[in-house]
Amino acid sequence: MQSEDMKKAPSSQNWTGKSSIFSSLAWLAMASAMIVESDSYRYATLFFVALAGTAFRERAKSISAHWLVILCYIWAAYVFVRFIYGILGHDERGTSEWLYVFPIFFPLVGIALHATRNVIYAAATALIVAGLFSLIVTLDFETLLSGARAAPLWHNNPIHAGVGSGMIFLCSVFWALYSVEVQKLRGRSMWLTIGLGVATAVLGLLGVLGSQSKGVWLALAATTVFSGLLCLLFYSGRWRVFSLATATVTAGFATIFAYPYVQKVAGPTIDAIAELFRVAISERSASIALQRLIDDPATPSSMGERLKLISNAIEVYQSSPWIGSGNVWLTKWKHTTYGDVPHTIIHNGYLEIIVRHGLLGMTMLAVFVFAGIKIVNDAHKKGHLSTSLTGFIYCMNFFFFCTVATNSNNRLALGESFFIFMGGVVFALLIRPQTVRTQPLPDDDRR
Repeated sequence: MQSEDMKKAPSSQNWTGKSSIFSSLAWLAMASAMIVESDSYRYATLFFVALAGTAFRERAKSISAHWLVILCYIWAAYVFVRFIYGILGHDERGTSEWLYVFPIFFPLVGIALHATRNVIYAAATALIVAGLFSLIVTLDFETLLSGARAAPLWHNNPIHAGVGSGMIFLCSVFWALYSVEVQKLRGRSMWLTIGLGVATAVLGLLGVLGSQSKGVWLALAATTVFSGLLCLLFYSGRWRVFSLATATVTAGFATIFAYPYVQKVAGPTIDAIAELFRVAISERSASIALQRLIDDPATPSSMGERLKLISNAIEVYQSSPWIGSGNVWLTKWKHTTYGDVPHTIIHNGYLEIIVRHGLLGMTMLAVFVFAGIKIVNDAHKKGHLSTSLTGFIYCMNFFFFCTVATNSNNRLALGESFFIFMGGVVFALLIRPQTVRTQPLPDDDRR
């Protein structure tokens, strides 16, 4: 006797089949922030939320009682109530406070991702092609070779362009790996796919280099090491040797080519950071080290300004360490030591969280991240997720969380779309076992 899920599945599949092009374009819009800063991903999010709540509401009901779903809704409600209280009780709206309500979208976006998973590869292919042509059009190779900043793509800031280029690089690499692993393409088409992936990845690396974001450089270097560790965990035999050799050779050539450029751009900042740690260790006080470095005329001006932002954020955090200051953090900011600094973007995503929501906010983030790791790992072990996609999820998250340590990327279109999509991935994988029990999957549906 068929279950209710099986009875309802055909209509959902027909809907997806008739609208595959539109669904692919919507997922492309979700990822478009890598190339151009716009609000396209917001409209895509609303579309997928509406889709999950109507055409696929039975799947939404199937995970509605899961503790992680409930936690997302409770957190979103808490943030919303606190935001309203900040307005009514303190006449303070803060800035970008509504971003922390976004977990309310994660479960429904995950439902839509699971339901439209058969169009994701087409959307990813379109993203790689769009990324390749965008980088070709916007990269100023002459300026890049001269050693000057040459930020590509269409972003409001070179740092944003660096993050976007790094994400395109990772997408290109793992898109090619996935194509080969699941034998999506064979023969000449396979080599064409690899060539497209390699070309886009190389231009993505040049985009990262030309953007001259030291934080992105560091994040990508750390991600390269992290990817090598993943190869040891997930690959065996010739695949492990091939992956490690490729990563090593790529990292070696990139280091040789980029080192003089990186040293010229980042040298003074590296020296200042080393001095910060030296003073902090000798004085056993981070605050004294910050103060000395801020007052030191040898400190690069851009770094000095960021240190002022960090100092202010620490002061605000210390005033309410457990639950943060909510909207009122902006009022407190005006009374900090460097309250006259012309920016309130702290350039550190983790400090952005703790000034608003304190250790409670960081705990929420940690719980979701570790729960997500377990869900992804379980899906891979059960064969519901290919090795290349597992590596992509881990590496993309690792890279982005590294960039957040040096910039407030969670406040960008890049960060918002990234968290919505990756939050959706967790819930798409969460419902996978239930669907497998009632409905067989296509042979190549390990996504």
